[in-house]
Amino acid sequence: MDIRAYISSGIIESYVLGLASEEEVSILNCIRKNNSEVEQAIIEAEIVLEDLADSQAIEMPMQLKQDIWNKLIAENLVPNEDHKIDETLVPSSTDHNDVIVMDTEKKTLVARSYKWTIAASLLLAVSIGANIFLYQRKQDTANKLNQTTSLLDAEQAKLATLQDKWALVQNPAIKTIPLKGVETKPDYLALVFWDQVSKTVYLSIEHMPVAPKGKQYQLWAMVDGKPVNAGVFPLDLKGDTASKMLDIPKAQAFAITLEDEGGKDVPTLTALCVMGSI
Repeated sequence: MDIRAYISSGIIESYVLGLASEEEVSILNCIRKNNSEVEQAIIEAEIVLEDLADSQAIEMPMQLKQDIWNKLIAENLVPNEDHKIDETLVPSSTDHNDVIVMDTEKKTLVARSYKWTIAASLLLAVSIGANIFLYQRKQDTANKLNQTTSLLDAEQAKLATLQDKWALVQNPAIKTIPLKGVETKPDYLALVFWDQVSKTVYLSIEHMPVAPKGKQYQLWAMVDGKPVNAGVFPLDLKGDTASKMLDIPKAQAFAITLEDEGGKDVPTLTALCVMGSI
């Protein structure tokens, strides 16, 4: 255990002021028996508390001392002689402060100090609790804002994709060719956008799983009954983003196969996924 850190944690002050819990008191009593540094810290804290009470002491008005004396007489705690403070019974100091009154005053000041300490501790606890609550709310708000921002970015990306594809569809020079899944993959779907003027080809993977590791989708154009490589679909693109492929001057159909990463010169017919005629 780091004794210096333990002493500076405030547990000593809480113990002296009577604010420590039973568990904390039990642990502290165990430590102080075996550690002189902790014992000395407790003694010093007690001295500081007593000095604080002494330094804040104010002289008791004579009328108040007389009222206290009368109260003692009324309760038969002292002999009733002349109802005045008997200077022979109670020792006097150089400033004429009564010892009993001073003891009472010191206890009163200590009690007040104790109450103020409790109030300050409660105020500190409330302040810390409020700060923690506000910090947590700030963190929650920041997290929600980040989530909302991420969702907004994703939606904007989807919107940009749809706008790009809509521009392709609206272009009168571009022919849209749907590529439907083969018999073993009936749910697959892709779209080819073929510019009849520039001969530019765009491919959109509409409803096809992400290519497994080491594999890549490759587009083929059927030209006069022979497959012509039209390029591989980028690995870093997901969803239905339209990707520019190789230009194809003429074709009667398009098809997609799942090939090894990087593509092949000749399509693997057993890896055919979708196809569509023009």
